[in-house]
Amino acid sequence: MMKKIFMSPYFTPVVFFALWLSFVGAIIHFYYPDGILPLTKEGGIVEAFTHFGYVVLIGVLLVVCDDYKDKVRTWGIFLFLALCALLREEGIQHHLSRTDTTPFKSRFFLNPNNPLSEKIIFGAVLLIVAGAVVYLAVKYSKHLVQSFFKLNPVTWSVAVLCTVGVCAKFVDRFPSNWRKAHDGVSLSDDVYAVLQLLEESSEMFLPYIAVAALWQYRLMQKNS
Repeated sequence: MMKKIFMSPYFTPVVFFALWLSFVGAIIHFYYPDGILPLTKEGGIVEAFTHFGYVVLIGVLLVVCDDYKDKVRTWGIFLFLALCALLREEGIQHHLSRTDTTPFKSRFFLNPNNPLSEKIIFGAVLLIVAGAVVYLAVKYSKHLVQSFFKLNPVTWSVAVLCTVGVCAKFVDRFPSNWRKAHDGVSLSDDVYAVLQLLEESSEMFLPYIAVAALWQYRLMQKNS
């Protein structure tokens, strides 16, 4: 019975939405407004759950490695991206450049004060990561579109993963875009705190959604 529920295409979207709403609602109810930012800042409980999620994701990837025939490509790229995500969450990007806060934003490459050697190195890193994502997109996009309408549970989990990731990025950029659109006027502290909660809590669930997709794929492989 539990396996049947887990392999339903609606499992991941329903469970994610229920858990995310419960988590956000509980924090807003008990900590709004002054207690939200301490929970979402570096070293807070949300970040701890996120880091733990990526450790679990990497562990699951090691467990399911035999499910993938092309370990160097597909499985290897999954592991590589999971490690990159974990390092990003650990804040490694803030300790790489000697002259800037992070080498992975456009302003780093446009700033003439940053060394050319660093721009080449970190530009190559970005190209490798982007290349890995593009490779997966090209390889699986057609299958994902077709299998989505066939109610493939893995595809639906991947759809939730991508949607949550895009929404989190949109929320992340919203405060700065708001300032640009309103002549430097910032959002109120209370609104900013809620947006931080929405962004960080969404990112917190990403590795857990990925784990669900990996395990659903493993069960499908066994059934076939």
